[in-house]
Amino acid sequence: MSDIKLYADLYDNALTEKLGDCVARPRINGTLYNADIARRIVEKRTEYRVETIENILRMADDEKSLGIASGMSVVDGVGQYLPQIKGVFAKATDPFDPAKHSLVVAYTTGKILRKRLLETEVVTNGAAIVGPVIGGITDSSTGKDDGTFTPGMPIVVDGSNIKITGSNETNGFYFVPAAEGSTPVKAKVIVHNNPSQLTVMVPADLAAGDYYVRVTTQYGHSREVKEPP
Repeated sequence: MSDIKLYADLYDNALTEKLGDCVARPRINGTLYNADIARRIVEKRTEYRVETIENILRMADDEKSLGIASGMSVVDGVGQYLPQIKGVFAKATDPFDPAKHSLVVAYTTGKILRKRLLETEVVTNGAAIVGPVIGGITDSSTGKDDGTFTPGMPIVVDGSNIKITGSNETNGFYFVPAAEGSTPVKAKVIVHNNPSQLTVMVPADLAAGDYYVRVTTQYGHSREVKEPP
């Protein structure tokens, strides 16, 4: 038996008409930040302080990001990162236009990660309790669906089981800052509230930065569930 276990829930396979077939999705049970990685390293095998390792990891992140942004392929134990440009140029003299083109990063798993995945035991947990699933976000003011949104303007959120219903005070649509320890911001205005689509007003005073989005609801198809999943 492997010491590394990844737990997965089974969901109905919506891409086929066959009854009963499923697809598996890994159960994400946390997030590792540089500080967490530093603590793990110290607990295992090093005389260096947590703060020292975290600072080195942060500097490595900066240098890797700078290298990728300036056109370099970056390879580490987790993977290979390669900059790519998406979008069509009508003619060879056209400049890069952020409205038509985007700079993205392609990723390929690295040697160490591939080895760990081969060592991983996948444990399936049976049929999943299906809660809200967000599929995509479109900024109504710009028409972009690249994950960006504009404070004070509406966004259209597509997904499944995302209708916000129920009396639990935690129900709602949240903007969750990526920075560790930050407080989620709850949207005050939901313009349209449907099982597969929401229209949400982004708070005008939402600070610039990176965010996750989260839906908390008691919606359960034919009836409300007792508690948000």
